[in-house]
Amino acid sequence: MKSATRFPILLIFICIVCFFSCSTFETPREEVPVFWKQSLSFQEGLTHAKEINGKLYAASKTRIYSEATLFGINKYYDLSPFLPNNFSYRLPISDQIMATINSDELILMPLGKPFEEDALIIKMKYLDPLFIGFTQIYFRYGDQIGIDPNGHVLVPYDSPKSPGVSKYTPNFLWLKTAVINGKVEILEQKLIKEEFFNDWAIIWGFKVFENFMRVTISNKTFDFDQNGNMELRFESYTKSLQVGNDIITFASAGFETFPLMVYKSDLLGKKPELIGTYNSDQVSKEDRRRIGYYFDNISSINDTIVLIEEESIFRLSMNDQAIKLFPLDNVGLIGTYLTSISLLDNSTVFVTTGCEALGNNCSGGFYKPLDKFFTPK
Repeated sequence: MKSATRFPILLIFICIVCFFSCSTFETPREEVPVFWKQSLSFQEGLTHAKEINGKLYAASKTRIYSEATLFGINKYYDLSPFLPNNFSYRLPISDQIMATINSDELILMPLGKPFEEDALIIKMKYLDPLFIGFTQIYFRYGDQIGIDPNGHVLVPYDSPKSPGVSKYTPNFLWLKTAVINGKVEILEQKLIKEEFFNDWAIIWGFKVFENFMRVTISNKTFDFDQNGNMELRFESYTKSLQVGNDIITFASAGFETFPLMVYKSDLLGKKPELIGTYNSDQVSKEDRRRIGYYFDNISSINDTIVLIEEESIFRLSMNDQAIKLFPLDNVGLIGTYLTSISLLDNSTVFVTTGCEALGNNCSGGFYKPLDKFFTPK
């Protein structure tokens, strides 16, 4: 009886083993990276791009692309006739006007009309007889001319306090403009000649927000409001961006110094609230370098802070304990040099690329669906 009982049990056991051995199980597969796709609509390197009122605008070193597309032929406006030979900053992007400078003139044109007969040429010595030249922003992928959504224009320039007496804080020309009957008109103008330094000062950053413009000069940061008022906002070097309905600002005494402080303010940029202070044990040396880099490499994609560096993109994670950068998948971007990143139509991430890469990849831009953008590297 015992032998007869064991045999069916042994047979069942063997069948079970054979079933599990022969059956195939679907093992979890890693998500296949979605390649960044090249936009063939831009056949040159781009300095930056932004979406304005649902439309894409982009700039190269000499051209403005308005109402551009990623999938077709784009029209552009060539501004090279209005540019100096040593032009080394990026053209401002606006949906209203175009602006350039040469050695001693500010030139304003209605968007889409880069013709001499349509240009408003402002000779700076007529406004300020002591004008020496336009202040050069340190790094060319930062703004040199600010144009906000309401047509306010801000341009830094140099002049002495009086003949032979040095002035260290750059001066600013502030304009309120409008396009009337196809021509740019000046509604208000102001020369801003504040002095905050007693030694030579360099402009490290210039960023345009909807309600103000923010300029970092040496180790201080200033805001210019919609009436052309200049106000000291931070006694520190800063890097700022809009995240949702907040302006987030990273501040410190220098590019890579500690502590690194993080502030939050409303969309006017005023009354910043300190929300975090981070020391060297809370931010890695490499991440601190990337955050402090003088290139305006920080943006917000879908309310998440991201940074770009050469061919790489990083997601910034921040809590009350630490700040950390996580690399995102960049398949398709190898060999490029990223110059800006933006979100289009709440669905597509678009990066512009310049011509600094070793592979000389000057294709202009690449795109990727938002739902695949945050895939880790």
